[in-house]
Amino acid sequence: MRKIAVVLFISLFSISTLSAQTGNSKKGKTESWYTYWGIGYANLNYPNELQDLLDYLKDQDGVSNISMSLDMLGFYWHVKPKTIAGFVINGAGDRYEVNSESMQINQYIYGVSVMHYPGRYFGNGIFLRADMGLAKIVVTDSDNNSTGSDNGFGFLLGSGYSFDLGGTRLLVNVNYAIRNVEGDGYKTLGISLGGLF
Repeated sequence: MRKIAVVLFISLFSISTLSAQTGNSKKGKTESWYTYWGIGYANLNYPNELQDLLDYLKDQDGVSNISMSLDMLGFYWHVKPKTIAGFVINGAGDRYEVNSESMQINQYIYGVSVMHYPGRYFGNGIFLRADMGLAKIVVTDSDNNSTGSDNGFGFLLGSGYSFDLGGTRLLVNVNYAIRNVEGDGYKTLGISLGGLF
Protein backbone atom coordinates (compact mmCIF):
# COMPACT_ATOMS: atom_id res chain seq x y z
CA MET A 1 0.00 0.00 0.00
CA ARG A 2 2.75 2.43 0.97
CA LYS A 3 4.79 1.74 -2.18
CA ILE A 4 1.70 2.15 -4.37
CA ALA A 5 0.82 5.46 -2.67
CA VAL A 6 4.35 6.82 -3.15
CA VAL A 7 4.50 5.78 -6.83
CA LEU A 8 1.02 7.22 -7.43
CA PHE A 9 1.95 10.50 -5.74
CA ILE A 10 5.20 10.90 -7.72
CA SER A 11 3.51 10.00 -11.01
CA LEU A 12 0.64 12.38 -10.51
CA PHE A 13 2.98 15.11 -9.30
CA SER A 14 4.96 14.82 -12.54
CA ILE A 15 1.89 14.73 -14.77
CA SER A 16 0.19 17.58 -12.93
CA THR A 17 3.15 19.92 -13.12
CA LEU A 18 3.46 19.33 -16.83
CA SER A 19 -0.18 19.60 -17.82
CA ALA A 20 -2.30 21.30 -15.15
CA GLN A 21 -1.49 24.91 -15.96
CA THR A 22 1.30 27.20 -16.99
CA GLY A 23 3.70 28.24 -14.28
CA ASN A 24 3.63 31.82 -13.05
CA SER A 25 6.29 33.12 -10.71
CA LYS A 26 4.71 36.47 -9.87
CA LYS A 27 3.15 36.73 -6.44
CA GLY A 28 -0.62 36.96 -6.46
CA LYS A 29 -1.04 35.26 -9.84
CA THR A 30 -3.54 32.43 -10.01
CA GLU A 31 -4.55 29.63 -12.35
CA SER A 32 -8.01 28.63 -13.53
CA TRP A 33 -7.94 25.34 -11.60
CA TYR A 34 -5.69 23.28 -9.30
CA THR A 35 -5.06 19.69 -8.36
CA TYR A 36 -3.92 18.76 -4.85
CA TRP A 37 -2.07 15.68 -3.56
CA GLY A 38 -0.45 15.08 -0.18
CA ILE A 39 1.21 12.39 1.93
CA GLY A 40 2.39 12.26 5.53
CA TYR A 41 2.12 10.78 9.01
CA ALA A 42 -1.15 10.08 10.84
CA ASN A 43 -1.86 9.59 14.54
CA LEU A 44 -5.11 7.61 14.67
CA ASN A 45 -7.54 7.29 17.56
CA TYR A 46 -10.28 4.65 17.47
CA PRO A 47 -13.44 3.88 19.48
CA ASN A 48 -12.51 2.58 22.95
CA GLU A 49 -12.80 -1.20 22.46
CA LEU A 50 -10.97 -1.17 19.12
CA GLN A 51 -8.31 1.19 20.49
CA ASP A 52 -7.66 -1.17 23.44
CA LEU A 53 -7.33 -4.13 21.08
CA LEU A 54 -4.92 -2.31 18.75
CA ASP A 55 -2.83 -1.03 21.68
CA TYR A 56 -2.55 -4.63 22.93
CA LEU A 57 -1.57 -5.80 19.43
CA LYS A 58 1.17 -3.14 19.15
CA ASP A 59 2.69 -4.34 22.44
CA GLN A 60 3.21 -7.89 21.13
CA ASP A 61 6.65 -9.04 19.95
CA GLY A 62 7.16 -9.03 16.18
CA VAL A 63 4.23 -6.71 15.38
CA SER A 64 5.05 -3.69 13.23
CA ASN A 65 2.77 -0.72 12.65
CA ILE A 66 2.87 2.05 10.04
CA SER A 67 0.38 4.92 9.87
CA MET A 68 0.06 7.47 7.10
CA SER A 69 -2.22 10.20 5.83
CA LEU A 70 -3.11 10.91 2.19
CA ASP A 71 -4.89 13.55 0.19
CA MET A 72 -5.86 12.26 -3.26
CA LEU A 73 -7.72 13.43 -6.34
CA GLY A 74 -8.11 16.98 -5.06
CA PHE A 75 -9.47 19.45 -7.62
CA TYR A 76 -10.13 23.10 -6.79
CA TRP A 77 -11.33 26.32 -8.43
CA HIS A 78 -11.29 29.93 -7.22
CA VAL A 79 -14.41 31.21 -5.45
CA LYS A 80 -12.60 34.39 -4.33
CA PRO A 81 -9.12 35.69 -5.18
CA LYS A 82 -7.54 34.07 -2.08
CA THR A 83 -10.02 31.19 -1.62
CA ILE A 84 -10.40 27.96 -3.57
CA ALA A 85 -13.08 25.27 -3.23
CA GLY A 86 -13.53 21.84 -4.74
CA PHE A 87 -13.41 18.21 -3.73
CA VAL A 88 -10.77 15.87 -2.32
CA ILE A 89 -10.40 12.40 -0.82
CA ASN A 90 -8.69 12.57 2.56
CA GLY A 91 -7.52 9.22 3.86
CA ALA A 92 -5.56 7.65 6.68
CA GLY A 93 -4.10 4.17 6.69
CA ASP A 94 -3.04 2.10 9.71
CA ARG A 95 -1.17 -1.11 8.82
CA TYR A 96 -0.24 -3.92 11.22
CA GLU A 97 2.09 -6.78 10.23
CA VAL A 98 3.32 -9.88 12.00
CA ASN A 99 5.26 -12.59 10.15
CA SER A 100 3.50 -12.88 6.77
CA GLU A 101 0.10 -11.72 8.03
CA SER A 102 -1.19 -8.17 7.81
CA MET A 103 -4.23 -6.05 8.52
CA GLN A 104 -4.89 -2.52 7.35
CA ILE A 105 -7.55 -0.08 8.55
CA ASN A 106 -8.26 2.71 6.08
CA GLN A 107 -10.35 5.77 6.88
CA TYR A 108 -11.76 8.07 4.19
CA ILE A 109 -13.59 11.34 3.79
CA TYR A 110 -14.94 11.91 0.28
CA GLY A 111 -15.71 15.57 0.63
CA VAL A 112 -16.01 19.13 -0.49
CA SER A 113 -13.04 21.21 0.55
CA VAL A 114 -12.14 24.87 0.96
CA MET A 115 -8.67 26.43 1.30
CA HIS A 116 -8.22 30.09 2.22
CA TYR A 117 -5.11 32.26 2.38
CA PRO A 118 -5.64 35.13 4.86
CA GLY A 119 -2.33 36.78 3.95
CA ARG A 120 -1.52 39.21 1.17
CA TYR A 121 -1.15 36.68 -1.66
CA PHE A 122 -2.87 33.48 -2.72
CA GLY A 123 -0.59 30.45 -2.50
CA ASN A 124 2.04 31.94 -0.20
CA GLY A 125 2.07 31.96 3.60
CA ILE A 126 -0.44 30.68 6.14
CA PHE A 127 -3.55 28.89 4.86
CA LEU A 128 -6.69 27.43 6.44
CA ARG A 129 -8.52 24.32 5.26
CA ALA A 130 -11.94 22.76 5.92
CA ASP A 131 -13.42 19.57 4.40
CA MET A 132 -16.69 17.75 5.00
CA GLY A 133 -18.44 14.85 3.37
CA LEU A 134 -19.06 11.12 3.25
CA ALA A 135 -16.94 9.01 5.64
CA LYS A 136 -16.10 5.32 5.36
CA ILE A 137 -13.89 2.77 7.16
CA VAL A 138 -12.42 -0.20 5.25
CA VAL A 139 -10.48 -3.10 6.82
CA THR A 140 -8.33 -5.30 4.56
CA ASP A 141 -6.33 -8.41 5.52
CA SER A 142 -3.28 -10.04 3.91
CA ASP A 143 -5.53 -12.19 1.69
CA ASN A 144 -7.10 -8.98 0.27
CA ASN A 145 -10.40 -9.67 1.99
CA SER A 146 -12.06 -6.30 2.63
CA THR A 147 -14.86 -5.26 4.94
CA GLY A 148 -16.37 -1.81 4.56
CA SER A 149 -18.48 0.13 7.01
CA ASP A 150 -21.77 1.83 6.31
CA ASN A 151 -21.43 5.39 5.10
CA GLY A 152 -21.08 8.06 7.75
CA PHE A 153 -20.17 11.73 8.00
CA GLY A 154 -16.74 13.25 8.39
CA PHE A 155 -15.09 16.62 8.61
CA LEU A 156 -11.56 17.95 8.67
CA LEU A 157 -10.08 21.22 9.92
CA GLY A 158 -6.53 22.18 9.17
CA SER A 159 -3.93 24.84 8.72
CA GLY A 160 -0.39 25.14 7.54
CA TYR A 161 2.14 27.09 5.57
CA SER A 162 2.40 27.29 1.80
CA PHE A 163 5.49 28.03 -0.27
CA ASP A 164 4.86 29.47 -3.74
CA LEU A 165 7.44 27.98 -6.09
CA GLY A 166 6.15 29.84 -9.14
CA GLY A 167 2.91 28.17 -10.21
CA THR A 168 3.35 25.18 -7.92
CA ARG A 169 2.69 25.52 -4.19
CA LEU A 170 4.25 23.27 -1.57
CA LEU A 171 1.97 22.96 1.49
CA VAL A 172 2.98 21.81 4.97
CA ASN A 173 -0.30 20.75 6.69
CA VAL A 174 -1.53 19.91 10.16
CA ASN A 175 -5.07 18.47 9.91
CA TYR A 176 -7.52 17.08 12.41
CA ALA A 177 -10.30 14.84 11.07
CA ILE A 178 -13.29 13.17 12.73
CA ARG A 179 -15.21 10.41 10.97
CA ASN A 180 -18.52 9.39 12.55
CA VAL A 181 -19.35 5.94 11.23
CA GLU A 182 -21.95 3.48 12.53
CA GLY A 183 -22.29 5.45 15.78
CA ASP A 184 -18.54 5.51 16.51
CA GLY A 185 -15.99 8.31 16.21
CA TYR A 186 -12.64 7.80 14.47
CA LYS A 187 -10.19 10.67 14.98
CA THR A 188 -7.01 11.45 13.06
CA LEU A 189 -4.27 14.02 13.52
CA GLY A 190 -2.25 14.23 10.33
CA ILE A 191 0.97 16.04 9.43
CA SER A 192 1.61 16.05 5.72
CA LEU A 193 3.42 17.58 2.79
CA GLY A 194 1.31 18.35 -0.25
CA GLY A 195 1.48 19.91 -3.67
CA LEU A 196 -1.06 22.33 -5.12
CA PHE A 197 -0.44 22.46 -8.87
